[in-house]
Amino acid sequence: MNIGLGTTVLMKGESSGHLDGIAVYTKHLREKIPAPDTNLSSFAFLLQQKNSQTRSLGRFSHQGIVSAVTGLPFYSTKQMEKEIDLFHATDHYIPKLSTIPVVATIMDPIPLAHPEWVSGNYRQLKNIFFKRMAKWADHIITISDYSANAIEEYFHIPKSNISVIPLGVDEQCFNRIPEQEKQAVLSRYNLPENYFIFIGTLQPRKNVERLLKAFLKLPESIQRAHPLVIVGRDGWMCEQLVEQLNQAKAKLSRTVYWLDYVSFTDKYALLQSSLALVFPSLYEGFGLPVLEAFASDVPVITSTVTSLPEVAGDAAILIDPYSTDDISQAMLDIASDSTLHAQLKKRGRQRVKTFSWQNTAEKTTDIYTQNT
Repeated sequence: MNIGLGTTVLMKGESSGHLDGIAVYTKHLREKIPAPDTNLSSFAFLLQQKNSQTRSLGRFSHQGIVSAVTGLPFYSTKQMEKEIDLFHATDHYIPKLSTIPVVATIMDPIPLAHPEWVSGNYRQLKNIFFKRMAKWADHIITISDYSANAIEEYFHIPKSNISVIPLGVDEQCFNRIPEQEKQAVLSRYNLPENYFIFIGTLQPRKNVERLLKAFLKLPESIQRAHPLVIVGRDGWMCEQLVEQLNQAKAKLSRTVYWLDYVSFTDKYALLQSSLALVFPSLYEGFGLPVLEAFASDVPVITSTVTSLPEVAGDAAILIDPYSTDDISQAMLDIASDSTLHAQLKKRGRQRVKTFSWQNTAEKTTDIYTQNT
């Protein structure tokens, strides 16, 4: 079975040095899927590729518009279709093909469900195009039951055409980083130990403004003993939050820290040096940081909404993400109750065992077989 894997977002991420969730997903599929009876070829909708193992398919937007208007297949894919049995669009770059099936991964319908949370340029037109692209796929893979129900609602795709395959967790998370290395990372960022940590791009749905307010409600003694460390690049619609973080850093230099970007290796060291992950997101298709914290032996506070209870199970403290009092109380409970802290670590270790990239790859391969 010869599979074409869409790697556009992965290639862009590797070029910029920053892999988002879609790029991480594609990276692990490319690493785990190859098997004696499955051959992968990488294709990207980019003009040029320095990586000789990835074939360039030209600009996606131009071909997508032509296909949407005329109903014709993408003009750059004719040769590709002769070489593969199925194309897997992992990253929302879903082409219209004429001779082979297309499987597409849609992580979530956030642009359709909450257009106010995404970039506003031509958003209505982009959403119309997104819905049409989804219909070009013969089968949809998504990452949680919540996302499957939402995709059915917003894309009007029948449940019979949607398969749920959860994400995995990077094996690096399970490796305990030596104390000396952790101390070196903390020293590099001028951080103490035993802090609350948040990981994620700064954008409205991540709910960092309420997290900051909740932290500042804690007793000063707790704030000093367990500062708040926010790890994440500034995204969109976050100008006010960035100003608040900079002000907090200036006024509360030893209790609030903002790290714009850290490497994967440093991220795991920072996780393993923390007291707990606080992830009060308003909307997630999955919530990979929750699993990364479980694997890092770190307790988790996360939201009662969207996919997060599905991923966390009974291994996390679930809070109302719209209530700063609720978030603050959960932080106080973890900081002051060592028994609760130990119980959450134990539950997290058990919960994360049910997720792996190998399982994700094997279930994805089953979808290929069913659609060829």
